[in-house]
Amino acid sequence: MGLIAWFKEKIRMLFKTDTEKAFGVETYLSPEMENAIKLWEQLESGKPPWVGDETRTIRFSNTVARELSKLVTQNIDIKVQAKYGNGETAAKIQKAIDDYFLKNAQQIMQDVIMLGGSMAKWNGKGMDYIPPDRFLVTEFDSNGDIHGAIFFSYYQKEKKFYTRAEWHRFEDMVRRSDNGKEPAGPVRIYRVSNKAFVSDQQDQIGREISLKNTKWADIVPEFTAENLEKPLFVYIKNPYSNTIDPDSPLGVSCFSECIEELRWLDIAMSTMGTETETSAPMMMVDQSVIQYATMNGIKLPKFIANTGLDLSGDGSNPVEQWQPQLQVASRTEGINFYLSIISYKTGFDPGFFVFDGQNIQMATATQVESTERRTVNTVLSYRSLLDRPNSNGDGRIGVIHDIVYIIDAMAVINGEYAPSEHGNYELFCDFADITENKEEDKMFEYQLANNGYMSKARFLVRHLGLTEEEAIAMVQEAQAEQQPEGGGLFGEE
Repeated sequence: MGLIAWFKEKIRMLFKTDTEKAFGVETYLSPEMENAIKLWEQLESGKPPWVGDETRTIRFSNTVARELSKLVTQNIDIKVQAKYGNGETAAKIQKAIDDYFLKNAQQIMQDVIMLGGSMAKWNGKGMDYIPPDRFLVTEFDSNGDIHGAIFFSYYQKEKKFYTRAEWHRFEDMVRRSDNGKEPAGPVRIYRVSNKAFVSDQQDQIGREISLKNTKWADIVPEFTAENLEKPLFVYIKNPYSNTIDPDSPLGVSCFSECIEELRWLDIAMSTMGTETETSAPMMMVDQSVIQYATMNGIKLPKFIANTGLDLSGDGSNPVEQWQPQLQVASRTEGINFYLSIISYKTGFDPGFFVFDGQNIQMATATQVESTERRTVNTVLSYRSLLDRPNSNGDGRIGVIHDIVYIIDAMAVINGEYAPSEHGNYELFCDFADITENKEEDKMFEYQLANNGYMSKARFLVRHLGLTEEEAIAMVQEAQAEQQPEGGGLFGEE
């Protein structure tokens, strides 16, 4: 068993119980969610439980997740501006969001789509995006928002296996007055506790040891902070109803409702592949031909099939040709049927995914808007996870805003800039219009320019990349040529 596989099995088998004992806290991971997460990981790695000698997998779930995440993050643009001052704080946040989100935005969202969610957490230098098999929830509210969690990291050195558990949570406490006797009032603090474990065996979490005896020696066992409005992590939750465990704060995979269809698709593709592999014409010969070849040292070609039977009975016709018939049309129809169901259940319009080796049809912007509304709505629901208007009409909220809050808060905590700079930024997010069709828009504006509803210079600027001065000069030159001074083509008499 590899180290990664060992670590995942440890979490499922041991970490929940052992971590609860180590920290004295209850965690929330039901057997139903545990099994579901394991299945989604198997889909992602190309090892679903139905794969065997006769059935392979085409990993179509990864294809769907990749396409959806590409549409969600297409041309995403995040700009950070300062509210006041010289903008140094905003510049640092901009670089961090560029490095730790924008650079890998599609992969981050693909994991959310595949696994139901991903936890974004500061790792000391940047943001980590942690899959659901590497954290346990300790506290969440009635809205399903997670406020406490334990995160795991690990490494192997020689024959020992090391694990670190990092518990984040809010705590309410009473601050004492200067004399140490009278309470000064309640205060809410944010606490992070770190514990390390070492084991001699892969299948055991082992005993607790000091962090100083590990590669995490520079990490303090306890850390507290005040005046935090949000946790120093944020759960990016897939916008699907959790029908596996409605009481769980965790999200479900985009494929949670179409596991059986994915299995059928793999079976259909495997059957078609097997037929293709065995479709070569064969010459079937009876036993007498084989015996003759063997006795005379003759090597039979690959297309000769030994049936072990007497084909003719009297030996008059010892060879028969066999030409298999491929059922390509019916197989393709069945495959596209499964693809249509998977498309619908994963939020795409039926027919979004089609296997057709002869024709590829591209929908126009109008067709997308009118016939692929389901796909558009799905993309917009994911984008609203990242950035959306606040329900009270005050600003915007979303995962991107929470990530920037963590980056800003950690910069203050680490002393990178003064506490007075906390919150000195404004965040603006923009996405590509997925219904846009550049060629269609170009033709429409061409008609506007021809009919006098748009200046020709503006059309040239918008669609040929000219500057305004170049476009005006080009239009004036064309108009001058169309009005010759004389009666001939070049002004002659």
